[in-house]
This record gives sequence, C-alpha cells and structure tokens, in this order.
Amino acid sequence: MVVDANTGVLLGATFVGPDVVELLHAVTVAIVGKLPVRVLCHAVPAYPTASEVCLRLLEQFPETLL
Repeated sequence: MVVDANTGVLLGATFVGPDVVELLHAVTVAIVGKLPVRVLCHAVPAYPTASEVCLRLLEQFPETLL
C-alpha cells in the first residue's frame, strides 16, 4: 500500500496471490474516494475473508497517519 505522507490518503496498492480479486474492489473504492487511512481503519471487513488483509496492512501505518 502507498500512502501520501502529508494527507494520509491511500494512493495505491498491489496484491499478489490467489483470490486477490476480493481485495481489489475495496482498495479501488478507497483510492477513488481519496480516503485517508485513518478512515479506512474503521471499515471493518467481513470475517473470515481475504479482506482482512487490508485491515492488517492499515494497522502497520504510523500513528501519525491514523
């Protein structure tokens, strides 16, 4: 995931592996909507799905962006 350090907005993401199509829609909506990662952290994915990967990635960003 690529995030603008000044605005915290998600700019892009790359996923590789089986069943990544499930991740693409959510990330595409976030990028097109110019959502900051602090907002995305509150979007709880359905469980159990590959979408949880996005939440785990967002948890890795510095507190200043969240």
